[in-house]
This record gives sequence, C-alpha cells and structure tokens, in this order.
Amino acid sequence: MGLKSLLPNSLKTSLKKVIPIEMIDRLELLTGERDALTPPSRMIFIGDGDFKAVGVKSVDHIKELVGLHSTDNVLDVGSGIGRVAIPLTDYISAPGSYDGIEIVKNGVDWCTKEVTKRFPHFRFHHLNVYNKMYNPLGTMQGHELRFPFESSTFSLVILNSVFTHMLENDFEQYLAEISRVMKKGGRAYITMFLLNSESRKANAEGKSLYGRQLTPFTERTMVHIQELPESMIAFDEVYAKEAFQKAGLTIRTINYGSWVGRTGTIDYQDLLYVVK
Repeated sequence: MGLKSLLPNSLKTSLKKVIPIEMIDRLELLTGERDALTPPSRMIFIGDGDFKAVGVKSVDHIKELVGLHSTDNVLDVGSGIGRVAIPLTDYISAPGSYDGIEIVKNGVDWCTKEVTKRFPHFRFHHLNVYNKMYNPLGTMQGHELRFPFESSTFSLVILNSVFTHMLENDFEQYLAEISRVMKKGGRAYITMFLLNSESRKANAEGKSLYGRQLTPFTERTMVHIQELPESMIAFDEVYAKEAFQKAGLTIRTINYGSWVGRTGTIDYQDLLYVVK
C-alpha cells in the first residue's frame, strides 16, 4: 500500500497549506500524484486536461498525420514544460534529436533539469520573446526573432497551440524561420484556429466552445478577448494559406477541429500537415 492510499485527501490538502513549495513537490512524488517526468502541478502553464494524457494524444496525432521516425531531428516550437517532449522520449533516439524552444523560462529550466539529464539528445532553449499573455517582460519581438539553429537542420517541426497565441507579424516571421530551419522534404505538425465560411458561421451562431463569440481584431484575425488577443487568436484561412506559401511551405492536409462545435473531429484545434 503506497502513501497515496494511506494519506486522506483532507490531510494532503492541509499539509500543502503549511509546508514549503519544494516540500509540496516532493510530497506529490511520495504520494504518487505525479512521477519524476511530470512537472509539479503549480508549474504547469499550458492548456487544460491531464498533462500526460494530452501529451500522449498529441504524439499519437503526430504519428498518424505526419509520421514519426526514431531518427528524426525534431524542433518543438513552444515546447512549454515538456508535455509533448516527454512522450517523445519513447520514440526519438540518437542519432535522432529533439530541440524545444520556449518563451517561458521556468518551463525551459524544469525540462533541462528533469528531461535533458535523462535524455541528453533532448535539449531546451529559452527565447525571451514578448507575449502579452505568456511573457509580458520579454525583450524581443516575435517579428524580429531568428531561431538559434542552422538552416536545414530539422526533419520534423511541431507547433502545438502556438499560432493560437500569436499576432500576424509574429506569425509570418515564425513561418519564415520554420521554413529556413526545415530540411527539404521536412514535415511540420501545426495546430491553430482557421476562419472559413463554416467556422465563421458557427461562431456567429454562438457555437464556439470557448463559451462566447470571437470578435474581429484585424481584417485577418478574430480573438476571444480584445484586451488580451494573445489568449486565443483565429486566422483567416485564405490569409494563412498565402502566408505558408510565401514562406515556402505547403499545407498538405487540414483536419478541422471541434472548436466551433463540429462533430466527428479528431481534436479540438485544426490540425495541419505541412511540408517543405
């Protein structure tokens, strides 16, 4: 019988109110609330749902939609606190590699400490890019960013809910950098929200699963909160396709998501299979 079953929830809650944060983290490990490759609950800043289950689901989609090989050189843009990286450790092995870039430094620090020490071919990099929601003290603008990698380095690029929090100029610059660092024939798995006649109609009818209608922010975008547009941004699909094409990237398939009330979808966001 483990500590998790021996300690009632009321006692664990009481303990967490009086002991230091570092001890809370250890308590979660001792009680079986998490394992060493799951970040402390207080540190998770990305998305909802079960941390591990959502990460595994994302990797399953990557395998099914764009392919995943043990020798892939992977770039994870917006690597967060390792939700996708951790399940990828079961698939990517040397000479394959993984590099994650992230604007929230705490996520990079935790991943470096816990993931890289166990899997040296998994590396994490902090880019101090401004984002009103996630990194308001950032010193660099997204439209000025250059990824810290040589051209034609990666065979697989992942952006899981990154463009959902990014303004137009930044979006176009990130596409240019993605194209630059991808190998010819490389693949990309990208999730985002696309505005077309179907999703615009569903949004106007109040079917957005965000709980309220998106409203126009620019001619090409709609947002959830006008005062904090980075909290959720949807891009006009025609504009998005043109931006991908301009960057030298081709959208091969789109699996539209359930975010505007669609049924029979495989995920919440729209999933794009992109090639160079």
